[in-house]
Amino acid sequence: MKLEDLELGPHFRARLVGNEALTPPEARAEVRELTLELSEDGFTFSIGQSVAVLLAGPHDFGQSHHVRLYSIASTPAETGPGRITICVRRCHYVDPYSGERYRGIASNHLCDLPVGSELVLAGPVGLPFVVPDDPTAPLLMVGLGTGVAPFRALLRHIFEERGGWQGKVRLFHGARVGLESVYRERIADYQSQASGFEAVEVLSSRPAWDDPADLSAAIARHEAEVWALLEDPAVHVYIAGLTPVAEAFEEALAGLAGGREAWARRKADLVADGRWMELLY
Repeated sequence: MKLEDLELGPHFRARLVGNEALTPPEARAEVRELTLELSEDGFTFSIGQSVAVLLAGPHDFGQSHHVRLYSIASTPAETGPGRITICVRRCHYVDPYSGERYRGIASNHLCDLPVGSELVLAGPVGLPFVVPDDPTAPLLMVGLGTGVAPFRALLRHIFEERGGWQGKVRLFHGARVGLESVYRERIADYQSQASGFEAVEVLSSRPAWDDPADLSAAIARHEAEVWALLEDPAVHVYIAGLTPVAEAFEEALAGLAGGREAWARRKADLVADGRWMELLY
């Protein structure tokens, strides 16, 4: 999802009413859950959509606003009208030429923001996740890091708001190490209560080297089941998070399909049927 390609819609104000840590203090990565109360009475959203956070400038490159998108981690029924929850990871960037380390503008601002502060938002942004009417349809979800945020909402919707799900539900989630993996307890609760749900925690195979979560290895360990799901004519596939995660996922699936061309044909069928959904940054 490229910012320059998106129509952000009207701007409105929001007040921060909650800012809680999702990772423990000893974790190297800091992830926080922010709850926002919106001034826009008519704001409506669906699972799988995002909001844009606009920070007034001037900024380093002269832009009037610094804009970042964040997936909505709550459902409309959960927070009620006028409230949303987002998941924010504190980011830093290293200049490839100078080697200097810089704070991410939006993420650090949001993580440090005290309750009661106001923000400017726009949205909702992007297409929603389509949830099948048939509760026996299998669902395959992939969301590493804060990419799990929309799946927090999707799992709540199917298991609590719709009264359960009879089809197989598989979620690949995780982070570099377990301490950085968010919503673990909530996901474990759903797994203990829903017989058809299995969550696979994806971690780095070399965390000391700062390697990311190894999705390819996790898919390889579950390759038979993953491919069986993808061949099911009712399966719905959802991917959220950073673009490299989707690229790793598709590379693994190409291996299962017997090559990139075979996988491209299978994916084209899923896309044409509206059963392949992405929320990527």
